[in-house]
Amino acid sequence: MKLSITREWFEQNIGLEGDSEIGVGPLARDPRSEQADDRPAGENLDPSRVAFSSLVEYMRRKQGLSMEKLAEQAEIDIAEVVSIERDAHYRPEPRTVFQLARMFNLPNKALLQLSGNAIAQDNAVQEHALRFAARSGGSVQSLSREEKRALEEFVAFLAKH
Repeated sequence: MKLSITREWFEQNIGLEGDSEIGVGPLARDPRSEQADDRPAGENLDPSRVAFSSLVEYMRRKQGLSMEKLAEQAEIDIAEVVSIERDAHYRPEPRTVFQLARMFNLPNKALLQLSGNAIAQDNAVQEHALRFAARSGGSVQSLSREEKRALEEFVAFLAKH
């Protein structure tokens, strides 16, 4: 991917800094995130991405792994793990999704759909992802009974699908 930095791009990013006396400059922002998501946070948020984010976090917690340990064992960058779990707009690289699928013993195809790297052919994945996303969301401690049940049901569905 080639990054094209034009005068217009600089002017647009300067406008994003507001009236701050000191700015970090336009290159401090990740240009990939601007290309992928030009909308404010929370707007047009895909439930599948929320489900993917929650799924990765829950699977990591279920296995008793820190983000750092997950990154190490899955052979992915720690920054990607953090972005996946904390930013539902973030779209990981397909390689990362494959590594996570391998790590958690989940189907690649379903995870690629959830992560936004493939278009879902079946609405059932979307429906289950929405249900899982709605039920997920908790502390970073061990999973609650409800979180465990939601995770187990969603993983079972993904394994069958």
